[in-house]
Amino acid sequence: MTKRGIELHDSTLDSIEEDGDDLILGCTVYVHESADPGVAAGEGWFQEALIRVKDGEADRDELEFPCLLEGGGLVLDDEKFDDIVPCPLEREGETALLLVPAESSELLIRGSGIEIELLGEPGQSEPFAGSK
Repeated sequence: MTKRGIELHDSTLDSIEEDGDDLILGCTVYVHESADPGVAAGEGWFQEALIRVKDGEADRDELEFPCLLEGGGLVLDDEKFDDIVPCPLEREGETALLLVPAESSELLIRGSGIEIELLGEPGQSEPFAGSK
């Protein structure tokens, strides 16, 4: 069974907007699809995505968009994801999304839930040999 995950490294943060109490992040993400995304051999491609952090609060300096990400992670309650985040994703609970831009300081967004949705058509796929 294949799964999808977005790799925060090499993804791009294109915008941050407020929608009521939520923060909406517009991104161009690198998607991995395999039995174990980011680890097992499979396919990868770029695709547009929206990340909604419910009741989102951000600790950030001013960012210039688009901003290339060097990495990051996600903590949902007691579950931790380093660099590869499941997608699609819709979960309630204590949320901490860390994004590490290449050209500025870390961006930490805290909230009460997260939704990650891929948009439009995937870009051209390429084989991913796996990391082991």
